[in-house]
Amino acid sequence: MAKEIADLLKERGVSAQYVYARFQLILTKPVVFLANKIFLRDKKIRTEYSIRTNDKKTLIKKNRKLATVYRFLLLTDYLLQLAIKIKLPLLTGKTIVCDRYVYDTVLTDFAIDMGLSKDECLQLINKCFRFVPKPSVVFLVDASEEVAYKRKNDIPSIDYLKDRRSLYLGIADACGIIVLNGNQAPEEVFSECMRRLENEFAI
Repeated sequence: MAKEIADLLKERGVSAQYVYARFQLILTKPVVFLANKIFLRDKKIRTEYSIRTNDKKTLIKKNRKLATVYRFLLLTDYLLQLAIKIKLPLLTGKTIVCDRYVYDTVLTDFAIDMGLSKDECLQLINKCFRFVPKPSVVFLVDASEEVAYKRKNDIPSIDYLKDRRSLYLGIADACGIIVLNGNQAPEEVFSECMRRLENEFAI
C-alpha cells in the first residue's frame, strides 16, 4: 500500500519517494549467523517457532549484558541504514512514504524475543527518534490474526501474529498511530488511508 500511496502522490505533483524501511541484516549479518548457529542450533522459524522463541527468551534472561550489546549492534546497523534511506532523501526535499519503520523493527525484531514490556518498547522507539526523523503520520493496518495468516505466505505461525498484535495496538494507542481496519478489502484500506492524508495535508 505504501508504494501505491507514493505513486499517487507523484501523480499529484508531490516529490514523493517510496522506501522499504524494515530492518535488514547488513553489518551485523555475521554476528546473527553465529548467534543462531551457537545458541539456537539452527532451529527453523517456520517449523519450530515456539521452541525457537522460548530458547531466545531463555538465552537473553541468562545473558542480560550480552543481550544489551547484541541489541545495540543491531540498532546501530539499522539506524545507519535509515540515515541513508530516509535522512538523505529528506535533505533533497523528498516526501518519504515508508513501508515499515522504527516501530516495526522494535516490536517485531526486539520486543518478543527480548521480552520487552510496552514501556521499554516506547523508550527504545523514542531513543531511535533521536537519530532518525519522527514520521508526520503513521498508519497501522490491523487485521485479525486469522485474516492476516490467510493473506500472507511468509508468516511462520499464527502464534507469531498473536504474540505481536496486542503489542502493536498498545503502542499505536500510546503513540497516536492511526489504526485502519485491515479486515476490509485492500482497496478499501487504501481509500481510507488516502482520505485521511487528504484531510491532514490537503494533498
